[in-house]
This record gives sequence, C-alpha cells and structure tokens, in this order.
Amino acid sequence: MSKRYGRVLAAMVRGLTAPQHPWRRANTRLRAANALFQTHEVPTRHGPIVFISTHPEALHYPRELVGREPETIDWIDGFEVPCTFWDIGANVGAYTLYAALRPGISTLAFEPSPASYAALCRNIEVNRSGEQIQAFCIALSGRTELGRLNMTATNAGSVLNSFESDEDCFGKPLAISFRQSMIGFSSDEFRRLFGLATPNYLKIDVDGIEEEILDGAIEILNDPALRSVLIELEDTETPRNARIIERLELAGFTLSLWGYAHRGSANGIFTRPNR
Repeated sequence: MSKRYGRVLAAMVRGLTAPQHPWRRANTRLRAANALFQTHEVPTRHGPIVFISTHPEALHYPRELVGREPETIDWIDGFEVPCTFWDIGANVGAYTLYAALRPGISTLAFEPSPASYAALCRNIEVNRSGEQIQAFCIALSGRTELGRLNMTATNAGSVLNSFESDEDCFGKPLAISFRQSMIGFSSDEFRRLFGLATPNYLKIDVDGIEEEILDGAIEILNDPALRSVLIELEDTETPRNARIIERLELAGFTLSLWGYAHRGSANGIFTRPNR
C-alpha cells in the first residue's frame, strides 16, 4: 500500500509540474522531494535523538533504536567516561548519536557507504553533535589499500555492503548492484598515521569482514586502554564465530555477553577480565 501511494503522489507532482519550464520544473520537483524527507525525534534515557530519513530502508533505525539491540544500548550506558569510542560500520549513526548524548564520550564513526555516510553527517548536524563525533567515509579492513566497496544497494541505511569481499557475514555471495571505489585502512595504521589515541571501546558491525578488521587492529586489541569490544557474530556456533572469538581471546578478552538473535546474527560483547 505504501509503495502504491508513493507512486500515485509522485505521479501527481510530475503532472502538476509538467507545464513548467524544464529547469523550473526540476527545481520544484527537487524541493518537493526534499520537503518530504522524514524527521523523527526518538526519546532516550539521556535525551532525544533526531533522525532525518531519506529512504524507507533507513526508517528502522529511529523506529527500532532502543528495542532492536538492547545489549548495545546497555553497553554504551556502561562506558567509563571520559573515553573514546570507535563505531566501525556506523551506517546512519544510531549508536554514534546515542553515545554522543553522554558527556565525556568522544566518538569516531566509520561508514564507507556514500549515501549512509551523507545521512550520518546530516544526523550529526541536526543533533548538533559535531564536537563529540568525527565521521569518516572510509573502510577499515585488514590492511591499507585502494579497493572497492561491494554494495547490495546504494541507498542510505542499506546493509550487506562489504569492502574487498563478495561474501556476507554468513559466507553467502553478495547480490552486488554497484562497486564503489573506496580507500581502506587497517585500524592500527589509521591510528598511527593520524596520531590518535587507542579507543577504549570498539564496535564492529560491517556485515562480513569482521575478521579482517580484527587482523588489522592487533596493536589496538593488545593495548590495555581498549576495555571492551562489541562485534557482530552469527547466532549459532560456526567456524567464523570460533575464529573471531579466538582472535579476541588471544588479545586478552573474554566473551561476557551474547546478545539477542536478529536475522541470523547476534552481538558478542567482549571485556578484559580485569575491567
């Protein structure tokens, strides 16, 4: 029904603007489209977050902010401040924006998908969180290289996009619709190159190359300053899960919480035993 109404309304705008001069018509249609972007204010325990959604797929971020991954919300609420948080795979910024509500949390958000990055920056702007958040349109991976972001969709809020990989987090081939040129960094080299402090909290949710990101973050993982890691796993015991857990255990972390399953995935929260 929503799709049908959308098509009808679009046809009405096209019909009403048809008599206009071509450039005036284009201007009017774009203004109408921009005026229909959806704004939602989502209440949280730390105050409201405003989302501007430009595509239907991005709507579930404000709609499901608190309820979809309650363990992620609780994890962020448990950060010892002041601290630095790296959100790898930030998408439109749901958890980046939530962290920014708490004083003392400085966040670096990484999102290589162009449309999602644009939405992330717009959400940072509208929430006036620019002092708390630095956002980068780059991929973090196992090594620093020029490559391609293989995308199943190019709209804001899309998922299952993977840097230099054609498989998703379940080992299935991606239905690639577009390959976006992208620069990738290992986390360790990115931190060294720009003289950054080790993050205290690290979230990795990239739908496929979590293992490669861990391989590119050996120095960060072994730095005692890193207190906890939240990473997306499969919701059952798999060889991929075993490899991820082994990498984190070798760096001194233990699996302290297994999150709720959602569409075959679940978040694993790892902490150092002395934290």
